[in-house]
Amino acid sequence: MRGDYLDVCVVLPTLNEADSIKDMVRRVRKASKDYEIYVVDSGSTDGTGRMAREAGATVISVGRGKGVAIKKAFSLLNSRRVVLLDSDSSYLPSQIPLLLRALEGCDAVVGSRFKGRIEKGAMKPLNRAGNLFLTWLAKSLYGIDITDVCSGFWAFNRKAYKKMEIDAPSFELEANFYVECARKGLKLSEVTITYRRRKGKTKLNILDGSRIGL
Repeated sequence: MRGDYLDVCVVLPTLNEADSIKDMVRRVRKASKDYEIYVVDSGSTDGTGRMAREAGATVISVGRGKGVAIKKAFSLLNSRRVVLLDSDSSYLPSQIPLLLRALEGCDAVVGSRFKGRIEKGAMKPLNRAGNLFLTWLAKSLYGIDITDVCSGFWAFNRKAYKKMEIDAPSFELEANFYVECARKGLKLSEVTITYRRRKGKTKLNILDGSRIGL
C-alpha cells in the first residue's frame, strides 16, 4: 500500500470525529507536506471517513475499537517511522517534529502532558488522578520511567511498531504500548507536549481506567 517504505506516516484513529477531522488532517499537512496521513476509522456514523478523504487522508476502515484500529494500521504500514495521535484536536500536530527528533535516539517516544502544559478544562481532576495513578503503577511494575503512560501521542520506529503485540481492544491501547516496550526491550523516551481541550464529546468513561491491564 502507499505507506510502504515511506519515511513518516501519521496515523489518526477516529470514531465520530466529524467536528475535528478535517482540521486535524490539514494541520498535520501543515506540519510537513512529506507526511503520509492515514485515518483509521472505527465505524464512524457521522461522515468522518468521507471528510477525511476530502481533506486528503487515506482512510482505513476497521471494526470498532481503538486498539483494533491501530493493530490493523501497524500490520499494513511499513514506513520507517509512525506517529500516532488522537484526532480530537487535543494534541498539536505542530509538535510531531519534537517526537521525531527524540525518536532518533530510541525506539518509541511518548508525548507527556504532565511534563508540559495542560490547557484549563482539558482534563478533569478525576481523569488526572487516574492517569497519574496508572503511570505510577506501570513504572512500579515494569520500571521504565515516564510520566504519562496514558498519553495519546506516540512515535515509533519500524522495529518497535512491528514488534507490538496489541491485545487491547480500546482505550487500554497506550498502556499496551508501554508494556510491550518493557517486554520487548525497546528503548522508550518522552518529550514535553501541550494538551488542549478536545472537540466533540469524549469517548472515555470512568470504567475505562479499570480495564487497563498492566
